Amino acid sequence: IKSGAVFQKICSSCQAPSKYQCPKCSILSCSVNCVKAHKLENNCDGMREKTAFIPVEEFNDSQLHSDFHFLEDVRRDIDIARRGKKGKGLLFGLLPHHLFKLQLVARLRKTDLQILPVAFSKRARNTTYLRYGDKKIFWRVEWEFPHVEFSCVDERVDEDEILGSCVDKYINEKSEHSNEKLSYYHSLKFSEIAILMKDGNSPSKMDQYHILELNKSLKSNFKYKKIIEYPTFLVISKLHMSCYETVP
Repeated sequence: IKSGAVFQKICSSCQAPSKYQCPKCSILSCSVNCVKAHKLENNCDGMREKTAFIPVEEFNDSQLHSDFHFLEDVRRDIDIARRGKKGKGLLFGLLPHHLFKLQLVARLRKTDLQILPVAFSKRARNTTYLRYGDKKIFWRVEWEFPHVEFSCVDERVDEDEILGSCVDKYINEKSEHSNEKLSYYHSLKFSEIAILMKDGNSPSKMDQYHILELNKSLKSNFKYKKIIEYPTFLVISKLHMSCYETVP
């Protein structure tokens, strides 16, 4: 392989402008003959390494679809194996199909969604849903209003919903979803509240929180965040912000 060929976007074999990139080793080629030459020279089969690690910032639709197909292949192999070796525990550690896809699509959004083992009650409560047709996520959202010790749940919230609109139905006294227990919040101006979400990476004995942006969608707010199963939002008065340790 000639030095610098990949970075200059020229064929690694003949130095002509490249047209193809090998899915496995990323070597560039310009023609079928040069593709064959690169495979012989590098002992490469041209097949993408399906289990290779891909950084979140490089994950795109192509990798997403490839992972979907890989999952289907794995499931077919498991079904065949189960028919021959019933009851051997072959599904241990493998997420159900719908959760695997949900996790992949969240990753495409640059959200680190963690799924807990089946025994955890938080997993049993999770109603987050991926609509396969357009790959849209509908999140389970738990709301906590700590100043009045009140909590509630939205079973499925469209990821494109603006966060401020989501909370308005609870803090707006005229909303049909509001509750008399939230009278303290009714007295606050919209600009006087903040919404926090626990950082999924914070130590167990020291909760840390992200300050979310009310004028952005859930999808935007969850970017570069780690979420364990589903988000829990704390709605607080900005006067009490100093009571919470926040992180970027």
